Amino acid sequence: MLRAVLVFLGLAALGVAAAWLADHPGLISMEWGGRRIETSTAVAATAVLILLIIVAALYRFWRWLATSPMALSHLRAEGRRRKGYQSLSSGLVAVAAGDVGQAKKLAKRTAQLLDEPSLTLLLSAQAAQLDGDEAGARAHFQAMRERPDTEFLGLRGLLVQARRAGDQAEALTLARRAFTLRPDTPWVGQELFSLEAATGDWQAAEKTLAHTVKRKLLLGDDATRRQAVVLFAQAQAAADLGESKRALELARKAHAQLQDFSPATALAGRLHGAAGEMRKARRLLREGWQQSAHPDILSAWLAIHPNEEAEERLSAVQKLIADHEADTESRYALAQAALEAGEFDTAREQLRTLMEQAPSARVARLIADLEETEQGDGATAREWLRQAAKLPADATWVCQSCGRQTGAWVPHCPDCGSFDTFAWRQPAGAGAILAYTPEMADADAEAEPAIEAEILAPDVEPAPAKAS
Repeated sequence: MLRAVLVFLGLAALGVAAAWLADHPGLISMEWGGRRIETSTAVAATAVLILLIIVAALYRFWRWLATSPMALSHLRAEGRRRKGYQSLSSGLVAVAAGDVGQAKKLAKRTAQLLDEPSLTLLLSAQAAQLDGDEAGARAHFQAMRERPDTEFLGLRGLLVQARRAGDQAEALTLARRAFTLRPDTPWVGQELFSLEAATGDWQAAEKTLAHTVKRKLLLGDDATRRQAVVLFAQAQAAADLGESKRALELARKAHAQLQDFSPATALAGRLHGAAGEMRKARRLLREGWQQSAHPDILSAWLAIHPNEEAEERLSAVQKLIADHEADTESRYALAQAALEAGEFDTAREQLRTLMEQAPSARVARLIADLEETEQGDGATAREWLRQAAKLPADATWVCQSCGRQTGAWVPHCPDCGSFDTFAWRQPAGAGAILAYTPEMADADAEAEPAIEAEILAPDVEPAPAKAS
């Protein structure tokens, strides 16, 4: 619009000038080369205007001749670049789709068209990985590592390869370099922490974790638990080296960080007891039992009450569970201690409640021990042992990644290497969770209802079991 207005104004100005010249005729005379030239003012002005137009046209033509090679080169380069990016985009799509042949072909074409190693090397490395050419991929990632603008990407590719090959030392070196370059990238801190923890370098892992938490890359319960686990792992290592004082300090910190983490509570209680601090040990273990009743805490409690007499052990158990008697672990601990002390009525009462509320294989086995010890009834005991196979299995530490079971909590799974994946629970595939009832008896075990009645009701005369 503005250009049209300017053109209009220019034409109007020319029209006004022409009209003015027509109204004011004049004569121009010039002598040149012995000749005299005379013409009107209007003709002279028109000649000058035509001359200026010719000069301008010649200048534009000269500029076109001078710049056309560069312009053509630029056009060719722009076309090449456009085709290169199209090839790169198609290559990435081929990698995502798993088309090995197309990915390799496009990677080669992209390298020819684009003079940008940061992009072409990445596509070439991914195509090589897709083709199973780990050596070729490593060469591309190494080339990326040597360039400042692609070093971080190269490090990540090499780190993934080192992880796959099981070379933890190389992976740790690469992760530390990546952390130096970009410490606030979330995956870098996580990877470095995982590798440091896997190699048992807990102090370095603690520093990495502290940075991650400080930068708010790990928040909430996940951060709290991971800090507690690292402290506990250091406490275990210190205890194994005989550094009891340091182990106790670390175990107490782990317990304070995560009070329902029974391994830390049990270790801190044991170490307090070993140091002669019985009052602190008892208080800590009783509080831990209320937070999370667990066999590890019971074991630590009995360890600081090393009584050979069964009656004294029963008294110790009663003190531990005094404020938490209705819990399943409390009932089981009391039943077991009562059975050992000969308090059969107490044991039977607790076992009856457990079979009603939380039946399990261990409860059935303890009932079998009760029958064998109190009544001397081997047949009934054997029936209860057979019944134990149908009830939920005993809780244990189970890896939530691969299902590996272990009797003691460990930071890493021995099978899959996962960090902090052990949880205290019943293994998958355990038996029925319902309490045993006569309706559940097999057709070839008609005596089981009577046996259960005899065991759970001691005031009834025991009846002999029928053979299957």
